[in-house]
Amino acid sequence: MAATAIGQDEAADLLQIADAYDAIANQGVTVPPRLVEATVDAGGSRHPVPAAQGQRIVSPEVDRTLVSMLEGVVSAQGTAPAAAIPGYTVAGKTGTAQIPSPSGSGYLPGAFNATFVGFVPAQQPAITVVVRLANPNVIYGGSVAAPVAARIMSYALRILAIPPPQGTVNQGAPAEVSNNPGTAPGLPSGR
Repeated sequence: MAATAIGQDEAADLLQIADAYDAIANQGVTVPPRLVEATVDAGGSRHPVPAAQGQRIVSPEVDRTLVSMLEGVVSAQGTAPAAAIPGYTVAGKTGTAQIPSPSGSGYLPGAFNATFVGFVPAQQPAITVVVRLANPNVIYGGSVAAPVAARIMSYALRILAIPPPQGTVNQGAPAEVSNNPGTAPGLPSGR
């Protein structure tokens, strides 16, 4: 029972995690993932592929509470202040989990996944990111995965030209950022 309460005996892949957080970012309505936005015929005409219909999985009230809690995770008092991005409110969650043994019996001794999943801007979400680091030197998601997620989200916000929402209060320790999208720290230059 204790393992279930903290998710230790549950398995989800990164797409399933991103899908769940997309629903939270979308006011409690699922956003079915898709690989194709449109097709182009031989004549060069673009034909959009309709998005699948989402379904409500939590009420708007529960969703607002969840988003508020996830914003707290990225606050100075939370477990992931390193996921903060200047000018934006980030909502997210850290994770630290043992890696299961390939034999299906127990866990690998000393082997951990450190994760962070989040979306930005929290009140007008445009980007969801999931970072999983296998066997990092520091095992805590807030210490190692959150800063990586902040860099990815910062870069994506600049590339997609998503301005900070008006009235946003900066959270926690800011991620290292650059005004030039081609020079985001640790990321390749160019688009």
